[in-house]
Amino acid sequence: MLPKIDVPLYEITLPLLKKKVKFRPFLVKEEKILLMAAESKDETGVILAIKQILTNCLVTKIDVDDLPILDFEYLFLHLRARSVGETVDLQYQCNNEIDEGGEKRKCNSLVKLSFNALEVEPELNDKETNKLELTPKLGIVLKYPTFGSIEKMTSIEQINPTNVVVETILGSIDYIYDDESIYYAKDTPKEELIEFIDSLTREQFGKIQQFFENIPKLTKKLDFKCGKCGYSDNIEVEGIQSFFA
Repeated sequence: MLPKIDVPLYEITLPLLKKKVKFRPFLVKEEKILLMAAESKDETGVILAIKQILTNCLVTKIDVDDLPILDFEYLFLHLRARSVGETVDLQYQCNNEIDEGGEKRKCNSLVKLSFNALEVEPELNDKETNKLELTPKLGIVLKYPTFGSIEKMTSIEQINPTNVVVETILGSIDYIYDDESIYYAKDTPKEELIEFIDSLTREQFGKIQQFFENIPKLTKKLDFKCGKCGYSDNIEVEGIQSFFA
């Protein structure tokens, strides 16, 4: 029998859950999963491949579906760095308009950018709270949207933007409270939760919307300078697809 190859273990603290997790680098078999998904150019397939790789490589027992989106992206960013290298190389097209013979056209020159994946840290607002007071006696406590909830929503065919907002809120309610009791979403029929959301005033609904708008994201600001036309700018890379394009 051939000898087993030892692999190193790494530990990070998830930014939102504040939970320490251990993982191993992904191996050739996991890299094949990612390459096959990337070659298909199917965005959903890539995300599912990443989910499978995270599940395979996590040593700490944790359900990937329960990870907030930020923690999901942060974990894979570190997994990628420990598996194939810390440097992430990206390529952007310069959209600056240049004048050539009196005619305006886009530069279209390709600019290569790179950054260290281990240096990417989300900006967390310590004052942000998930407990929202809707009236002096009534409030709602929200959870950050998880990978599982987003995956479930994207699987719904022909879902319109309004339903996306409602479904996101419904999937993120932990509990509703008043001065007498606590009403957990998991124990409440969906129809009652929808009725509760529909009964909110514009101001109350705005508080919930603001919570989602202020959810921390995994971003990286990069200095962009075109070697052809000299145009410079500061761009912000955001989202798992941008980091691993």
